[in-house]
Amino acid sequence: MFVLTEYARCVPGMGTLALAPFEIGRHACCAHRWLTSEHARFWGMTDHTAADTVDYFAAIEASNTHAALIGTHAGVPAFLVEVYDPAAEPVGRHYAVAPGDAGMHLLIAPPRQPIHLFTWAVFALVVDALLDQPGVERLVVEPDVDNAGIHVLNRRAGFVYHRQLELADKTAWLATCTARDRDAAITDLTAAQRKVCARKETTT
Repeated sequence: MFVLTEYARCVPGMGTLALAPFEIGRHACCAHRWLTSEHARFWGMTDHTAADTVDYFAAIEASNTHAALIGTHAGVPAFLVEVYDPAAEPVGRHYAVAPGDAGMHLLIAPPRQPIHLFTWAVFALVVDALLDQPGVERLVVEPDVDNAGIHVLNRRAGFVYHRQLELADKTAWLATCTARDRDAAITDLTAAQRKVCARKETTT
């Protein structure tokens, strides 16, 4: 369903952010540590054992509808991305899934030391990477209504919020983002936000 070989960006003042396929043998340990922290409570995996985490990513690896990616900062694992076919998830029963739709989940590890605008730089990289993939026309997210932090990032990146959904495990917002939506959002970014996401205003 989704194949990404490599995607990287050198961010001024931060260094290189990169995305690559998740490898269970290399990345399950750090992913388990992140997913079981309170920081990741909206993923609903805080009670998972290490074996549960391995099984979770093994199921993704065997799937034709899901993919996992590891993100690094200066070569060190720092964030996790799950991409999925919305038709294969409960959200797909709540809206008309279109060809080219790709669902997205993102988890950024608790920082070892805060870096100004790091979360935004990562979020922008992931959105750009996914929208640049062949066949991906629109990103779909269904964040918990109580996840205030992600709503700020979504809207900053250009996600359009449609309506709330009652899913089995949460009340969620349905939001989508096309490349056009992302590009239109540039006008609302500060100069610093534009700098770390490498987006430039264009004229037509």
